Amino acid sequence: MSERFFCQGPGLDIMGDVVASSARRAGSSSPRFDFYIAIVLALAAFVVYTRTLAPGVLDGDSGEWQYMANILGVPHSTGYPLYILLAKATTLLPLGNAAWRVNLFSAICAALTVPVVYLLAKRVARSRVPAILAATFFGFMPTLWASATIAEVYALNTLLIALTLLFAIRFFDLGRARDLYLMAFCVGLALTNHRITFFILPALLLVVWFRRSVLDGRKIALTVLALLVPLTLYLYIPLRAGQLLAVQSPENLALYPREEAIVSGRVTAYYNHTPAGFINLVTALDNRNKLGFENANGENQTVARLENSWTLLREQIDPFGIALAILGAIILFRRERNLALVLFVAAGAIAVVSIALRAESTRFYFSGAYLVLTLLLAVGMGWVLDSLRHSATAPDQKTILIGKYGMFLYYAAIFFFVFFPLSALYLNWAKMDQSRNVKFEEYARAILNDDLGANSVLIAPWEVATPIRYFQYVEGVRPDVLTIHESPVRPQYQKLMDAAHRLDRPFYYAQFSPEDKNSDEPRTIQAVAFPLPGEPKPQHKLVADLNDSVRMLGYDWIPNLRQGDRTARLALYYRVLKPTRIEYVTEVEVDDPQEETRSYWSRHPVSEYTFTYLWQEGDFYRDVYDVTLGEDAPPGEYAAEVTWFEYYSDMGKRKQESAKTIRITGLTVE
Repeated sequence: MSERFFCQGPGLDIMGDVVASSARRAGSSSPRFDFYIAIVLALAAFVVYTRTLAPGVLDGDSGEWQYMANILGVPHSTGYPLYILLAKATTLLPLGNAAWRVNLFSAICAALTVPVVYLLAKRVARSRVPAILAATFFGFMPTLWASATIAEVYALNTLLIALTLLFAIRFFDLGRARDLYLMAFCVGLALTNHRITFFILPALLLVVWFRRSVLDGRKIALTVLALLVPLTLYLYIPLRAGQLLAVQSPENLALYPREEAIVSGRVTAYYNHTPAGFINLVTALDNRNKLGFENANGENQTVARLENSWTLLREQIDPFGIALAILGAIILFRRERNLALVLFVAAGAIAVVSIALRAESTRFYFSGAYLVLTLLLAVGMGWVLDSLRHSATAPDQKTILIGKYGMFLYYAAIFFFVFFPLSALYLNWAKMDQSRNVKFEEYARAILNDDLGANSVLIAPWEVATPIRYFQYVEGVRPDVLTIHESPVRPQYQKLMDAAHRLDRPFYYAQFSPEDKNSDEPRTIQAVAFPLPGEPKPQHKLVADLNDSVRMLGYDWIPNLRQGDRTARLALYYRVLKPTRIEYVTEVEVDDPQEETRSYWSRHPVSEYTFTYLWQEGDFYRDVYDVTLGEDAPPGEYAAEVTWFEYYSDMGKRKQESAKTIRITGLTVE
């Protein structure tokens, strides 16, 4: 970055003298030196990010990005065309697997953000040392680091916000039209990636207002053009959606009356291929219910949101760092009031909307505010170091004692400030490390390898539907299976199942146990058949009537005794002798050889989604229970007791006298 960036421009002579003097004290101000620093910072961050990068397919939105980028699909609102196209370019690299390459794109964006933050911090702090420390610290903050290790839009969003602020401040300093155009262009790009960028517009308008003396009609027109040109990327959505919707599957249309690409997830289920549907998607109006201080149940969450915001802030920086940033804010406001106002407005607007948004991704929404906080931290560190250096080189009567030890205190302060990035690196490594995160790949493979019938229909929760689709669309695993995200079809769930049965298509639900993804218990997953597509062949045959309608045919016992994953699967097989017309619940208990209970369940048999009064004569069902044995599980013969009760759903109680128990023995654990 040149000396001109800091000290040229109408009305900035005094500031230029101060900044130039500070730059001379800091050493050479050649852009080449800053370039080398930027390269080192980017490479250091990139090494850390790639070392902690997720190795493959992930859950939920991340899984969606991984397959959508590879197939050039249309994801959920706001469509994210810039991210999809750039991530697709990354998938062309001859490195790793296709899912890892999309993760790698996040690492690249986050690594590029760090040197941009350095340039911003050097400008506001007027010194290289605090700028280097602040930029490195920001790189190891949980928010940026977490976004760098998974397939997500947030690392690109932070990079674009940082670039926007960089060009905005350059225009603020120098009044050059090209910086204004670049600022507008970056805003336009950012708006095609994430809507949170919209809320830094007040700060950018403030910059334009402060430099209005250099504007004319032509520059304003070109600025608007520079803003609008990137927005044409949104044309990707109707163009690509039209291509994907052009080829339809008659089988899937008969199953569910929507376009095949929407049902299968190649185009988001929330998209309608109309002008109104396009506007609804790109403006995220279909998610407007997430904006506000009430939760999904209508309860006011203002206090809880504020408490959560403070908790998230404390995850990024300790109280001393916050105090130092507050000092930096005061120093910057006294030194450059207009610039301080710009940064305060940018951070404040992003913080307010982040607090108001009800979503799991809230901590990523704060990224722009945390970036400004880092710049203020750099100002605070720079002021402390400049004060100590000045007292050492030019002590006056009031600072004679400090002057005597000034250089010692100066280097001691640098040593202390180095602990900001070092402690962030050390303390956050274990929490941010995704390099062994393969559980979602295992979940997806468990479903796809679970003996699904040919041409079957699979309803799956969002967190596992997207990694399953990744394997289907990108790696070609079981492309015959139609995987449908459960949320959009929930109101028509029974109709969808009935349609599948009419078309003789096996119907499954990917069911977690426990269903709560935040549970502390180990989670397992199975493909629950509604019903099985054919007569089962259990490992152990057992003919026992549970009542006059349902017969147990046998069971499977499959221990999984890998170190650290000592589990076993008990699968029970039923045949429906005649329609039950009765709702039943089950109680299953698995005991070890010492008769100590290892696992216990009380629930509806098979699934909460198919009550026994819906079972039809001649149907076969599989009822799966995943037993957590634990490292202390003794070897020997285990036993299971399976009890069925009639259930009164209107009273929420079971009929005890209806209990029928079957005891299963000989469940061997070595």
